[in-house]
Amino acid sequence: MKNFYTLIVAIVFSVALQAQTTVDFTESEGYVQGPLNDNANWGGANWIVYPAAGTERAETTGGYSWARWAEPFVVSGTEITFDVHFKFNVDIPSGKLVSRFGFNDGGANSGNVANIQLSTLNDGILTVRAQNNLPVSSGNAALADFQQDDLIISTVLTLGADAASSTISAKLVNVTDNITSEIAVIDGISAAVFGAATTGGVSGFIHAQDNLGGTRGFLVDKVVMTQGNTLSVKSYARPTFSLSQNPVDDIVQLTGLDKGSYISIYSITGAKASSHTYNGNSLNVGHLNTGVYFLETPGFAAKKLLKR
Repeated sequence: MKNFYTLIVAIVFSVALQAQTTVDFTESEGYVQGPLNDNANWGGANWIVYPAAGTERAETTGGYSWARWAEPFVVSGTEITFDVHFKFNVDIPSGKLVSRFGFNDGGANSGNVANIQLSTLNDGILTVRAQNNLPVSSGNAALADFQQDDLIISTVLTLGADAASSTISAKLVNVTDNITSEIAVIDGISAAVFGAATTGGVSGFIHAQDNLGGTRGFLVDKVVMTQGNTLSVKSYARPTFSLSQNPVDDIVQLTGLDKGSYISIYSITGAKASSHTYNGNSLNVGHLNTGVYFLETPGFAAKKLLKR
């Protein structure tokens, strides 16, 4: 009986190993110095591999440069996790869209993606955002301490009944200082990625965004794809505040906020439209053009505002 249980443990351990694929960009893995897309299973421009012992990494200094780990991974079950171990070797200023991480449908070039974005926003804090630098659907993942430290971002694709009910969730880890963020969740993914996840397979996707004068070094020293969810099962849903009416014309009353709360209003494109310090009175938004906006205040879930 003891041997039987030992066999079961060995089988489970073997399956666990098979469920995880890791790339460290080493010579033993077959990587050679030069453009990343010269190596098998990778696509993308402006990424260079340094595989020699002690310097194993892929790196880019160019903005708007993407790298696609083209090995297809079909999701077994409902969840798959893409971990990227990375760092920036120069300080990143505030107000920058820094990078995107997520899943690709295996198409040519960058293809269709389901992803999160990292932005330093106006406060300089590295924060997980939705596409177009918009607020996430729930939760919060951010690091105030991250400059030139070793970081990990874990991005989980969770499949629902369809693309709209599926999610992308993420957390950040500062390995250097042993700091782990909470978890951010984005509702809904690309239909193409949803289909690929259960058929031909999805790929890992990394994208350097804002070009900081060619001085930024974006280093990736490991990527890991794991079947299942490696994030904490704990859900981080932030409290919310309320609007007296929505849509609004010029005046809106807010409830659930303390006096002195700092409010930022962003357009649907992610541009900051205005900022306010809440004094308990109604908020005048008459200066805004007709459209969709998001109200953000630290510690609370963002609220959508429809301006007539």
